[in-house]
Amino acid sequence: MLLARPRQWTKNAVCFAALVFAGRLTDPAAVGPAVLTFVGFCLASSAIYVLNDLIDRPQDRAHPVKRRRPLAAGRIAVGPALVEMALLAAGAIGVSSFLVPRARAVLAAYLLLNLAYSTALKRVAILDVMIIALGFVLRVEAGIEAIHAPQSAWIILTMFFTALFLGFAKRRGELGLHPDPSARAHRGVLGAYSVAFLDILLAVSATTALVCYALYAVTVQTNETFLVTVLPVVFGILRYMMLVLVRERREDPDELLTRDGPLVLAMLVWAAVSIAVLYLDLRLFPGAAPQPPRRIRAEGGLPSRPRAMSTSTNAGS
Repeated sequence: MLLARPRQWTKNAVCFAALVFAGRLTDPAAVGPAVLTFVGFCLASSAIYVLNDLIDRPQDRAHPVKRRRPLAAGRIAVGPALVEMALLAAGAIGVSSFLVPRARAVLAAYLLLNLAYSTALKRVAILDVMIIALGFVLRVEAGIEAIHAPQSAWIILTMFFTALFLGFAKRRGELGLHPDPSARAHRGVLGAYSVAFLDILLAVSATTALVCYALYAVTVQTNETFLVTVLPVVFGILRYMMLVLVRERREDPDELLTRDGPLVLAMLVWAAVSIAVLYLDLRLFPGAAPQPPRRIRAEGGLPSRPRAMSTSTNAGS
């Protein structure tokens, strides 16, 4: 599988968000479906990567980095690439057959959405990044459905705006690789952006992501100590903005997130505090008595599906 890009599979780790925040990380009945969901999205995303490489061969040959890809460099022919894409897609569908119907439907929606993206929608400015962000939302949603975890609108919105922020940051880095406007013309949608416009989009998406995560911490989690996790999240997003806007770093998000020491440390601190609160019941504010999880009522006065992804909502699962 020379075109599968396994290094990109780290993006599919968000499939485990529901498992972690529902407090079921130690539940074997939930771990199995979550792992299968992760594997299914790894195969599905790899199939989409092959499709993109096939379609983008002419543009990739003119790119200073992407021209080294096997298809763009001519090291792999179109025929074997099509076979690999078919095998990866078939593998994803096969793995999804072991999941519940709603999780299978989400995975199918992901494949269809990215098929539309690769063939047409990636040429539409703003929508191109929104579809990438929706891909991450579908990963999270599939993880929720796979283990029947309660829904959390704030987590979904946080994922969407965080992915939107990273996507716009990537577009800004690509503009830096093509400073000449004439060189951007053959890069499709890239010519529709400018550095000033992307800076605005970065600020808007970063701010909204922080607000959504803070609202999740305040309105969903019943242990007030979870508010501490807002601090590394704020640092991480602002640090990323500094690297992109001030230091003009142009790496892909997955490379920047794993190579910058302070960013890696912030993610580790966030993970450690989150696990301590959700699984070890860490309480830095012992005077605050635990409160029952909040419920949101749907329009028309009917109770909605549970909204919280926290340990208290799954005590009976």
